[in-house]
Amino acid sequence: MKKIILPVILAFIILEGYTQNTTNEGGSDDKERSVFGAWVMKSETAPDGRVAESIYTGYTRCKIFDADSTYYSVQLHAVGDEMMIIAHEMGRYHLNDSLYMERDRVMPFEWVDDTTFITTFEGYQELMVRSSTMTEERMEEIRELVRQHPNDGNSPVKHFVLSTTERKLKAKNRVFLYIIVGMCLVAAGVAVYVWQLLKRKREVERKLAEIEEEHTLRPALVADAMKQVEAAFFQSDYYLALRRRIEAGDNIKPDEWKELEQHLKAIYPRFISSLYGLYNLSPTEYQVCLLTKIRSTPKEMADVLCKDKSTISSIRKRLYKKVFGKDGSGKEWDEFILSL
Repeated sequence: MKKIILPVILAFIILEGYTQNTTNEGGSDDKERSVFGAWVMKSETAPDGRVAESIYTGYTRCKIFDADSTYYSVQLHAVGDEMMIIAHEMGRYHLNDSLYMERDRVMPFEWVDDTTFITTFEGYQELMVRSSTMTEERMEEIRELVRQHPNDGNSPVKHFVLSTTERKLKAKNRVFLYIIVGMCLVAAGVAVYVWQLLKRKREVERKLAEIEEEHTLRPALVADAMKQVEAAFFQSDYYLALRRRIEAGDNIKPDEWKELEQHLKAIYPRFISSLYGLYNLSPTEYQVCLLTKIRSTPKEMADVLCKDKSTISSIRKRLYKKVFGKDGSGKEWDEFILSL
């Protein structure tokens, strides 16, 4: 037993002396090459030269070095989206430029660069790299698990699922992803809506151009014949009877609206189709248009439809803006309806 303890004590004294000398020199390299923080084993080289890359075997060794010369050793396992650990041990370490000591082990130590070092024990060479992603919250969780559940070699191996930081970040990332996807969907919806509006606007403009062209190119003989048919309608017994009811403010029944619609189709063959081609009318809007076509006044429309006169005025103005894309008066809408 004395043969084992004596070399360890000597190595400890040597390490302490080297560490003290290094501290006194205060070189900038030592500050840059601090081991404080989390490190993971990238690969392990056996004495016969075989290399086992631990990152591909489902787990890797991880050590956390603190400034108070305490280390925490665990195994990290990635299981799906979760990170699990097996707690190993905590202890004291000592380090200088060429030797590393923990427990009763003294190992050669070599810096590769500021983020990589190599230690060798019993011929096995471990390549350790600094973790650039492990947060302080995650390291503290690992420290606490090692303190509470060290593996003394006699207890069953316990696996622990790490739950802080990364999981919270993943949850936040999912929320951000949902927000981004939602914003993209909204933007796509707005784009489709605007495209449909532009498409609808172009369609209305095309139909208005067709109506204007038809009026312009209509032969005089046809125009005269349409005026005669129109005049005959306004002198007919049907129209005169309907006028008396409208002037009295009587309501028009559903079947009577259908009858009026058939009369107007006979006199103005394209009137109804032109209306619905320009705008998707509500029942009230459609009835306002029919009453306008048979020369009813806004007050008469209000009485027949049981609306305020101001409501009838608003409907006509709204229809003009919907069709022409600009503000207009109720009178301008009436003139358009009479021109169809």
